[in-house]
Amino acid sequence: MNSRSIPLLPLAVLALLVALSYWLSQFAQVTDPRLLARLRHDPDLVVENFSAKKLNLAGDVQYTVNALRMMHFPDDDSSKLQQVVFTAVEPGQPKLIATAPFGELIRRDGTGDEVLMSGGVVVQSEASEKLPALQLTTPKLTIFPDKNIARSIDGVLLTSPTSRLTAQRFELNNLTRTV
Repeated sequence: MNSRSIPLLPLAVLALLVALSYWLSQFAQVTDPRLLARLRHDPDLVVENFSAKKLNLAGDVQYTVNALRMMHFPDDDSSKLQQVVFTAVEPGQPKLIATAPFGELIRRDGTGDEVLMSGGVVVQSEASEKLPALQLTTPKLTIFPDKNIARSIDGVLLTSPTSRLTAQRFELNNLTRTV
């Protein structure tokens, strides 16, 4: 054996150790916290005194959503609301105002947004020339703002100055004002 030749076994062991160290370092690195937050149901945005308005093509307000607090969650693009007030404004129609302690805004691809209200929902309609003022109370309410429809399958109490009605479920069309 030539005394000047470099033994290959120690070099191979050294190269193997370098490769293993690199491989282990890839597993030990901390992932970007923003990516980790998307995997968990943690809020990425909290807004106090939240207010949002949807406008029609003419620039008129169609509806507003107000809340004491809004928390947005990036994993499912939902938003939790506290002390929610939903106001529907249609030209030529009296305002329709729904209030609830809790709510959620959900974005649905293709079917439009939904506003889920819970914790004891009260819906009030102002009187018009044709209809008296109405009040609906229900434990939960789902509003489809783009369709001008609100519905509940959790029971409802409808009261007006002249009548009182209970039902297991209802659907309210805000354009035609039919229940």
